[in-house]
Order: sequence, then structure tokens, then C-alpha cells
Amino acid sequence: MIKIKLIFILGISSILFNSCSEYQKVLKSTDLDYKFEQAVKLFDDEEYIKAFPLFDELLLLYRGTDKAEAVYYYYCKAEYEKGNLLSAAYHFKNFASTYKDNPKAEECAYLAVYCHYMLSPKYSLDQANTYKALDEMKVFFDKYPKSTYISACIDLKTSLLDKLERKSFENAKLYYTTENYKAAIHAFNLALHEYQNSFFKEEILFLQLKSYYLLASNSVLRKKEKRIKDTIIAFNQFKIAFPESEYKAESKKILKEVKLLRNQK
Repeated sequence: MIKIKLIFILGISSILFNSCSEYQKVLKSTDLDYKFEQAVKLFDDEEYIKAFPLFDELLLLYRGTDKAEAVYYYYCKAEYEKGNLLSAAYHFKNFASTYKDNPKAEECAYLAVYCHYMLSPKYSLDQANTYKALDEMKVFFDKYPKSTYISACIDLKTSLLDKLERKSFENAKLYYTTENYKAAIHAFNLALHEYQNSFFKEEILFLQLKSYYLLASNSVLRKKEKRIKDTIIAFNQFKIAFPESEYKAESKKILKEVKLLRNQK
């Protein structure tokens, strides 16, 4: 058993050594066509980390030749496949603008957009990259209005807008959770103004109703009447928008309690 394991290890080591030796041979070769052919083979075999240094070198050596575009395309794709999304986005966009007539230009323009989409973080983090992705999508739509990638871009855009919508809602909800009801009311209003058909609209209107009520119940006497009226208006707004809401019973209870506040003045 030990002998078999030793033979297996030696066999694997031999394969790895020969593989490294072959790769070093490619790296040191002065035959550019051979080097390009081997780089493409490595790329096709998904050996992107090995392929990239070859494309990186060839990019300079083939500059100004007919092969420059092909090398740059593979360079961009290798960066993307390695996960260097920011760099890949830059180079994809540069390829599309530099080689406008290349059959790969439209694909690269889309992949630049997709890289920016992938760089967009989860909703709770800073959304600068999300806005950047949306800006890049607008450029793509303007440049390629009939592109086969339009449908895919629309899906990506919808996903990003949903993320921004959720962030807006969660930020407003945080004010409510931390009992800053005045700020919550304002933030909920902003969320509804920005996303009039928000997926969260029912919960926003209900939490806003609760915020008005809790603000009224904790108000000084001179502000209480106005805030009671605001709560009743908020209830009516909620009732009209969602007459069969899952919060229907609780909203009615709030209305009853806020009216009782008048008797406590």
C-alpha cells in the first residue's frame, strides 16, 4: 500500500513538473504566434491565472498589428475570469470604445456594465458602485439601443433599483426602530416620493401611521391635537391604499386609541 501511494505521488509530481516546465518554455519563448496560441489554449482550459501574463506581454508586443485586438479581447476576458472586476470593467469599456467596429465591441460594452453590476454591494452598504453601474447602463442603452443584451441589462437595472428601494425603506425603518418617530415620518415620505410604487408601500404607510400615533401619544399638550389629526389622516391614507391589509385590525386599534388621546388632554 505504501509503495502504491509512493508511485502515485511520484506520478503526480512528475506531471506537475512537466506542466511547469512546459509553461516556463512558453513564457520564455520568443515566438509570438506560438505564445499566443498557447495563451489561448490555457484560456480555453480555464487556466486564466497562467494565461493572463502571456496576454499581458503580448499586448505590448502586438501593439499596432492586426492581432492587437484579439490579444486585448483575451486580456480583458482573462481579467474578468480572474475576478478583477474593476480592472476588467475599465478594459472592456476601453476595448469597446477603441475598437468600435470589432464584432466583440458590443459584448465588451455589456460585460463592462455587468462588472459594475457585480461590484454593487449589498443594500446595507454604501451604494456608490450601484449608482456607477446605473450610469454605465444608461451609456450602454444610448449606444446600443437595439443590442441583444438590452433585455439582460434591463434585468440588471431592475435588480439594482430594487436594492436602492430596499435601502431607502430600511433607512427609514431604522428611525422608527430607534423611536425617532419624527425623522421616521419624514424618511417614509421621502421613500414614497422616490418610489411611488414601492414593493414596501404597505409596510411604509403602516409604520408611518404608527409613527404618527406614537409621536402624538408622547407629545406635549400644545402639539397633541395636530398630531392626533395627522394620525387620523395617516390612517385614512393607509385604509384607502390597502383596504384589505394584513395590518387592518391593528390600524383600526391605533385609530381607536388615538381618538382616546383627546379625552386625556
